[in-house]
Amino acid sequence: MERKPTEGGVPQTSTFDRVLAAIVVGFLLLATAITLKPFLPAILWAVVLAITSAPLHAWIERHMPRWPRLAAALTSLILVLIFVIPAIGLTRSIITYTPGVLAWVDEVSSTSVTQAPESIKNIPWVGDLLSRNWELIAAEGKSYIAHFRTDIEAWLAWGVQQIENVGLFMFEIALGVVLAGVFLAHRKSLSAFVDTFFGRIGGPLGDALLERAVHTTRSTVRGVVGSAIAESIVATFAYFIAGVPAWLFLGGLTFFAALVQIGAPLVWIPVAVWLVASNEPGWAIFVVVWGVLVVYSVENFSRPLLAGRAAHLPGLLIFVGVLGGLFAWGLIGVFLGPVILAVAYELVQEWLRIPPGSDEGSPDTPAGGRRPPSRG
Repeated sequence: MERKPTEGGVPQTSTFDRVLAAIVVGFLLLATAITLKPFLPAILWAVVLAITSAPLHAWIERHMPRWPRLAAALTSLILVLIFVIPAIGLTRSIITYTPGVLAWVDEVSSTSVTQAPESIKNIPWVGDLLSRNWELIAAEGKSYIAHFRTDIEAWLAWGVQQIENVGLFMFEIALGVVLAGVFLAHRKSLSAFVDTFFGRIGGPLGDALLERAVHTTRSTVRGVVGSAIAESIVATFAYFIAGVPAWLFLGGLTFFAALVQIGAPLVWIPVAVWLVASNEPGWAIFVVVWGVLVVYSVENFSRPLLAGRAAHLPGLLIFVGVLGGLFAWGLIGVFLGPVILAVAYELVQEWLRIPPGSDEGSPDTPAGGRRPPSRG
């Protein structure tokens, strides 16, 4: 095809040439998206981990400037200790104890009501009251379990089905950690590319939104996920000390309850009740005291300390993010969901703060220039 006359020595392409080029670029983008689709959760998880651990990696790199790859390997090792190893233990415990939970639901919903255990009668102050009303309490509890038995078993079966994908979950977690290490090893070049890319497509506004997205990702992972991990660790220690069966499984439930903003008491209070019913009132008191003094303290002190801006995110947003991420992305969505919604929420808030028609980005962006990168 002949080209149009040149201007300044540069050939002028026709409309057909531009349309053809757009089609080729669109096809390549579509093919790339299809190729990366199976790895998309792991890639997103790697990006989240790399952004969150960038300050830690920068600190390690300052202490070993001659070995940047070794610094990235050490950061990846820390991520393995924090995420991969606990995930392996949790999934193994869920696979082990879920059949027992299903059998317990079937047993409780079909057995007859018995008298109060001797341990209930020996509880100070309230033992007599509970033992006198034990039959009524047990009957009501049994009726509720029997009524919702089908729903409970359906949810547990769905959970077992999700655990059947544990291999994929572990692959995504491990691959995310490996990719995060690669991203951190090339942190400077990737940061320069991201700055240039968002600066080209959004100008100062793109820089401002990118900066907010980075800070929100870090604060959400540290505050929401980090505090849930801290709560589950201290609660799991109490379950282990008290000799509770499936203590690692209960620790995983505590993590999930803390992550969805329901609260760790949803787990350790039934554990204490079970200990009382098992004639272990001393350990039950220990679990309650530990939950009130230690777990509750960790929740109240760790979240504001780690979260920063994420401490002000709506709890409903985190709740929907965890459950929506679980349904949309699988088990790894428990981590991705709240981060994605938190970033989207903060970006909308940042966009609304900018006056209409303004091209200066955020109000705190220096006038006439791009915001200096501060992503570590």
